[in-house]
Amino acid sequence: MNRYLSCGLFALLAVSQVSASSSTLPNGAEFPSWEKPLHFTHTYYVNGQASNADDNGPGTEQHPFRTISRAAQILKPGERVVIAEGVYREFIRPARGGTGPDAMISYEAAPGAKIVVKGSRVVTGWRPSKGWNFGIDPVTHKPVQAWELPLDPALFDGYNPFEVDNVLGNRYWIRYAEDNMATYFRRRGLVFVDGHPLEPVELSTELAGPSQRSMNFFSTVHWSPLFEEFSPYAGKVWIESNGMTLHIRLANDDDPSRHTIEITTQEQVFSPLERCQSYIRVKGITFEHAGNGFPVPQRGMVSTNRGNHFIFEDDTFEWANSVGLDIGNEDWAASRPPEPVGFDVIRGNTFRYCGIEGLGGTGGPQDTLVERNLFEWIGWQDAAMMSESGGTKMHVARHLLFRHNVVRHIRHANGIWLDIGNANDRITGNLFADIPGHVNPHAVHIEGSEELNEIDNNIFWKLTGGILIRDTNNVIIAYNLFLDCKEVGVDTVSGINGPRPIFGHTNDVHNLMVYGNICAGMGRSAIEFNNGRNEADGNLYGVAQGPFGFGSPYLRVKFPEPPEWDNLKSWRAQRGWDKNGAEGQITASLDPDKLTLSLKVKSEIKPVAAWKSIDTDYYGKPVAGDRLPGPFPDLLTGPAVRSIDPR
Repeated sequence: MNRYLSCGLFALLAVSQVSASSSTLPNGAEFPSWEKPLHFTHTYYVNGQASNADDNGPGTEQHPFRTISRAAQILKPGERVVIAEGVYREFIRPARGGTGPDAMISYEAAPGAKIVVKGSRVVTGWRPSKGWNFGIDPVTHKPVQAWELPLDPALFDGYNPFEVDNVLGNRYWIRYAEDNMATYFRRRGLVFVDGHPLEPVELSTELAGPSQRSMNFFSTVHWSPLFEEFSPYAGKVWIESNGMTLHIRLANDDDPSRHTIEITTQEQVFSPLERCQSYIRVKGITFEHAGNGFPVPQRGMVSTNRGNHFIFEDDTFEWANSVGLDIGNEDWAASRPPEPVGFDVIRGNTFRYCGIEGLGGTGGPQDTLVERNLFEWIGWQDAAMMSESGGTKMHVARHLLFRHNVVRHIRHANGIWLDIGNANDRITGNLFADIPGHVNPHAVHIEGSEELNEIDNNIFWKLTGGILIRDTNNVIIAYNLFLDCKEVGVDTVSGINGPRPIFGHTNDVHNLMVYGNICAGMGRSAIEFNNGRNEADGNLYGVAQGPFGFGSPYLRVKFPEPPEWDNLKSWRAQRGWDKNGAEGQITASLDPDKLTLSLKVKSEIKPVAAWKSIDTDYYGKPVAGDRLPGPFPDLLTGPAVRSIDPR
């Protein structure tokens, strides 16, 4: 432990020895669970497909309601609604919440039923487009035949997302000179053909073929497809300037009448009618298709609307134009709610195809549990320069437990970004895989924080950067596995944007405790410290050839200038770090979709005393006594191929 660690932090770590598990927070306390076994005094039923369904009926199993919205109007604390299989196109606005963990209101799928709630409508009546130049097809050399649909204002609930730009709120963070501005001024509406999105284009002539036009007069940023990496090409859509007529050209120049075409008609699909409701549970429901705008404000396709004590369990959040689920206080400028936001449980869900964030929480959500979720293909809007993109993006998160999640195939976004004033958060037992990019591309990004946080027992694979600690002090980084990072495993940055608003100064990034990690295949370096006021020990470094022709591991201290580059020998000699560390031959391959890992290690490294606050492995299983580096205690003797699905 380095001499700069404060007495207060010593006390916190000493407490953590008493009771440690995968639910132990950095301060040594167990994560405070408020859940109780659920009991309901009354059950209502919804079946939108039943011939006898009637919103004016009793809502019994024999005579169900037709819509979920009807149940949302009448449910009282301690009651639930069970929903039969079907597609429900509505905006669910709960009239009230529960009164406590033993008197919750629950919205849940019937056993085995697939429930889809969509913020879209099926549209028909397409006709050949007239009055516009759509260009010449580059293959057939014939004029393009597009199809048009005037939009009926009665389709929309709230506003028409095809006439509203993505960014109408806080534009301060948009970097006009160097970014692709099309993403910010693109319309919020999405069009789906047989479930696949159409590519939006800026000019009518771009329906003819790929655009080579620069999106910015002063730069050479070009239009590029948004969905081609993860969704079959379905065609393109151009929106007239007033947002009231769509023009489409489908793949293979198909006739729209041969397909099911849906357009987003709502900003949200589930949000309490009044702000600051509590004790609502949502289980087993798929939410799709929202024309919501870029944060801030954070207005998710599904929202707690500044509430607290929500449970989202076994749900799916797909195809939000911006944010899938928001659980915070909506906006930095929002007034303080009567009760703190947070105390939410986000468990066993899937967040997929959300343009900016899968899960968002601004305004200081506290005591939040995020476990056993899948986050994938988040960030396709390519708006990372706005600094709000992430599989998960939280602001001022306190006592967050983020564990046993799979975060993969993230584009133009961080895996999880904890932004400003975060305290006592633990990120443990997660897989972060396939997160490339060059703007805010790190798997874990903690920014502008002073109090102790912890990142342990995670796997990082095929990334630009593993962990970025930015203007932040006091972080435990232990027993993680870093593989194939294009740039760096653990990086540090300070002095960004001047003094931080939370504590009035800029942290120099000290008291980082980097212990028992494995780093292999690092493109530039394994660890980069801002200064010497940090600690590293017991780490294992894969030996490979580095960028300057010397043997890695590359270890670096950035300040004072010029930066000092080290190998393990000089790292020890000059700083006294990694006295129990070692080098080794590490061979690994990882399949992020099958969730399997092949890992072989040859090293003379020996087990050492476990880090005081951590006695679990990647799977959350207890580890007793001394341990080897990395998230698997059987590193040298374990199976050649192992499952790495932490859920």
